Amino acid sequence: MRNYDFRRFTDNDIPLLRQWLHVAHVRAWWPDPDRQIAQFTKHMSDRNFDIRMVNLANRPFAFIFDFDTRASGKAEFSDLPARSRGMGTFVGNPDFLGPGHATGYIEARVHDLRRNHGLVAVGPNTTDTRTISIYRQAGFQPRRLAGTNDGKLVQVMTHL
Repeated sequence: MRNYDFRRFTDNDIPLLRQWLHVAHVRAWWPDPDRQIAQFTKHMSDRNFDIRMVNLANRPFAFIFDFDTRASGKAEFSDLPARSRGMGTFVGNPDFLGPGHATGYIEARVHDLRRNHGLVAVGPNTTDTRTISIYRQAGFQPRRLAGTNDGKLVQVMTHL
């Protein structure tokens, strides 16, 4: 297993995050970089959110965040038990696509989260088959299809 480091996201990371949000493979699923940046910076001081950069050998390559599903108000997670964590992520650096890094760091982060939380959930878009496959490889199981607050359909998956 690779030694991934999950360091807290800071204001100094915003330029790199902005760069990644403009990369084609990220922008396909995370449109409107300015809106995304505004949302993430708003959540930096929210105790219900934990936003991190993923590093390997001191090189940042991915972005990951988790949050209290109850406090988030996200419709797709409304049926989950108290103390569940929702999670979202993407590999920003294209050099890290393909060799299993996404599955590896997701597994590592879920392992950390499960120390204090009984359930971790994700909600990829139903048409994002690549991400759904990666989450399956990392141990997530489909729970149900659900509508989001903005009307999108997602595949809610949980890691028990």
